[in-house]
Amino acid sequence: MSRESQLESLTSFIKSEMPPRAMQSFTSEMTGLKTIPAARDMGLGQVQLSVIRYDAELIWERFPYRECDPRLLMALLEVWQAIDTQDRDLFGQVGITNADPDWDIELIDEEAAIVSVTVPMAERLIIVPDENGQIPYQGGRYRLADPEIWTALSAMIYTEVAE
Repeated sequence: MSRESQLESLTSFIKSEMPPRAMQSFTSEMTGLKTIPAARDMGLGQVQLSVIRYDAELIWERFPYRECDPRLLMALLEVWQAIDTQDRDLFGQVGITNADPDWDIELIDEEAAIVSVTVPMAERLIIVPDENGQIPYQGGRYRLADPEIWTALSAMIYTEVAE
């Protein structure tokens, strides 16, 4: 089972929390995509080939700012960034020094505005060995994968007491 991308995670979160009326003219897309070479062994057979750097762009062609307080959208973006921490440690590695969203708002009329929000994203490009994989790499076959990271939650430390 594949983990969703940060764009998919953000889009799902916004769709689930915003009023349906505010989501009628909504789209989300990936822009400014580039890969940054960052090959390394991740353990457990995983190989990180690079880091994917992109901007998630959320666009409302007719955001009903009179019916839906724009501060709700701002608050939801802040909350999502606080709870969705996957790959946030990559930001420094790829030169993202400011992960704050960029807002572009253009009033259309007394009821609606075009709202565009751009949020920087960074994700690992990981492959794992697979005999039937589509990716030839270092003499073997690999497939795309989501990073699996094991974290120790507790440890037992033994020491030897010198006499």
